[in-house]
Amino acid sequence: MTAAHKDLSRKPLPFLLVWGLPILVLLSVNWLQYYLSAAPIILLMAGAYVWMGSGCAINARRCGRLHCYMAGPSMLLGGVMILLVGFGILDLGPVRVPHLSYATLALVAVSFGLEWIFGRYVEQSPQRGPDHDTR
Repeated sequence: MTAAHKDLSRKPLPFLLVWGLPILVLLSVNWLQYYLSAAPIILLMAGAYVWMGSGCAINARRCGRLHCYMAGPSMLLGGVMILLVGFGILDLGPVRVPHLSYATLALVAVSFGLEWIFGRYVEQSPQRGPDHDTR
């Protein structure tokens, strides 16, 4: 099976569940701020980034998508940082939750740009079994 066939982002239902719904959550934050306090908004934002980052990490392992190798950790870190800064656990001075979100999105955008330069998929080495001699 080719890498493209294993790529979850190329299948409509997995794409919608793993990336589409969290993107809708992130797009709705400006509207939701009129109805929810800051804490649920921070949890929704962080959860959306962690959900998408986990999806990218799984997809990178599945198919070797270059974008996912960079975007997965970026979104996971972005989600954690949004939690830490949003709840005041970490003080980054003038850096606030929206700045962290923009920075995360910028890194994700760069990861798509890398695919234009280096190609969409990274060649993965075959899995080594327990009986494989590495000498």
